Amino acid sequence: MKVNKAEELVLKGREFLEKGDFRAAEKAFAAALKEDNAVPTRNNLALAVFMAGEPRRALEILKPCLDPEKEDTGANPYTFALAARIHCSLGQEDQARRRLQQAVQSFEMGLSDLRRSQGQVPHSFREYTVAIMLAAAELGEHRQVFELYRRWESHHVSWENKLLAAVACFNLGRYRRAANLWSSLAQISGLFSGMQQVAFLVERGVIPPFQMGYKFYSKEKLQAMIKEAAASEEARRQYMQDGFFRMMLLAWLLEGNSPQAFRGMYDLIYYGDEWGEKLGRQVLNDSGFSPALKIAAAEALTARGILREDEPVPMVIDGERRLVKIETTPVLPEPDEELDGMVNRAIKLQGEGKIEEAVEMLLGIFREGKFYPPAMVTLANLLRLKGDLDEALNIMEMLEQLEPDNPFLLFNLSLLMLEKGEVAKARQYLARIDDPEFEKEHAEKLEALEREIERKENAVLLSEMSEMIMRAYEEDERRKIEEKPLPVDAPLSRGLKNMPAHWLEGACIYYGFEPARQRRQREEQLRQFLSRRDNLEKAVGELEEEERELLKYLLQRGGWSRLNAVTRKFGSLEGDGYFWQEREPESLLGFLWSLGLVMVGKATLEGRRVKIATIPLELRQPLREILGI
Repeated sequence: MKVNKAEELVLKGREFLEKGDFRAAEKAFAAALKEDNAVPTRNNLALAVFMAGEPRRALEILKPCLDPEKEDTGANPYTFALAARIHCSLGQEDQARRRLQQAVQSFEMGLSDLRRSQGQVPHSFREYTVAIMLAAAELGEHRQVFELYRRWESHHVSWENKLLAAVACFNLGRYRRAANLWSSLAQISGLFSGMQQVAFLVERGVIPPFQMGYKFYSKEKLQAMIKEAAASEEARRQYMQDGFFRMMLLAWLLEGNSPQAFRGMYDLIYYGDEWGEKLGRQVLNDSGFSPALKIAAAEALTARGILREDEPVPMVIDGERRLVKIETTPVLPEPDEELDGMVNRAIKLQGEGKIEEAVEMLLGIFREGKFYPPAMVTLANLLRLKGDLDEALNIMEMLEQLEPDNPFLLFNLSLLMLEKGEVAKARQYLARIDDPEFEKEHAEKLEALEREIERKENAVLLSEMSEMIMRAYEEDERRKIEEKPLPVDAPLSRGLKNMPAHWLEGACIYYGFEPARQRRQREEQLRQFLSRRDNLEKAVGELEEEERELLKYLLQRGGWSRLNAVTRKFGSLEGDGYFWQEREPESLLGFLWSLGLVMVGKATLEGRRVKIATIPLELRQPLREILGI
């Protein structure tokens, strides 16, 4: 009876924790602990107190489980990981690292015991991986976070494992790996797709590098923080220095449909210190950013005194470097009878098929230094009809800054996004229309737009389903290659025979020579190429650090290892597909295999056929010398 009551109280406590009501959670866990003095309940109570801002009291709660005088306190990996986080928050880094080490050792011992006694590892135990990685993250041990991710990859049960690993990779400068991890989380939140894009832009040097924290903000939380920043300069400055907020804001801005995009970019640059200045200059010099964001960058740099007022600003637009003079055009918010007459004439010209003439008439208003929203909305719509979609979008983005809730503008933005093939954004703009009078007056047009969006959504869904089927086929085909016989000491020629013809073609292209027409000739091309020491040195020199680590791992074990040991430490081949001449594999092992430096197959060991990863026999000694082993 007591256990049931304790369980009920623990469940309530966890609900309060999820809602962020830490005091209520503390009361529930404290009551549960009185009913049943269990270590997991004590862990939960300490967590609630810690999250409420009382780390020392949280440590006192954990004390009975951390007593070095006792042989068996019942402490589990979570206990040590939480203690590490608490010590870290108190600035006690040595104690924190000692507790982290205990957490890792406790988890490894637990894994071994569970495999031996039960043959499997329960979900509840595997959850500890997140807590331990988080403890390493809060200590700033980015390399250890990623190493733990790779070591325990087969035991992960939460998307948070990948998130922590992705942040660690980003902070270590491994942007490609971070991007791949964020890409695999896109189904959790659309922001992860944006974060993937940011990582690629940092790798290309378009966005300056920066360090991230490990706390993830939901899209709703991010929007609330942006509103808070808009209302308070102090909050604005604080948030722009937060690495994770900075990342998520950049991801959000790159979505391209945020009415706060101009303000967000301005604040990142204005409050971003030296990093902000670098970002501002990059925005001006990269053609990938919209004119609206370039103007935000120019204004922020001018406000900081980096650019001079009233002087043309050099920036790249449509791939060309130009000097652009930033001028403030007054917005005319009040109705203007003369300008309304011009708008009506433009609409009449449109009806007569004279769209070019209508466009010129409305551009004349803007050239006179007047920004009249009704004229600009009509101009944007005319440009859309002409097919000048990017120009139309530039104008609509400016209008959106002024009137983010204008139903006519949102309707036209939805139409524009549909024409650009961005169906999700078309849906978002349509969903933002909240004007009963407009909806009643334009019910037929709205219904027609809804139907067209739905039709294209179905087409996208069908395409995604086809892609999923194709990926499943690719995975199956690659696994068939993994099943092929391969001796542990196979020479390069033997390993190349197992590789599909198009893998050989892709390897030839990667190494920079024309693939021969016949498969046997391609095998010989690659064998001769990799047999030359200078070619091998160059190939290894172009590998990333993690890829070299995998080669060292195999060489230190005689040149080969069971595949399950390799994938536990360096990640699996899952998701690498099959058509490697079109899309390079993303895993470390798959990439090395695609280059012929490592081979995967099945060998007979102690009478059993098991999968192995092996370095071709004649490459082992040269690689040992090149890698300094």
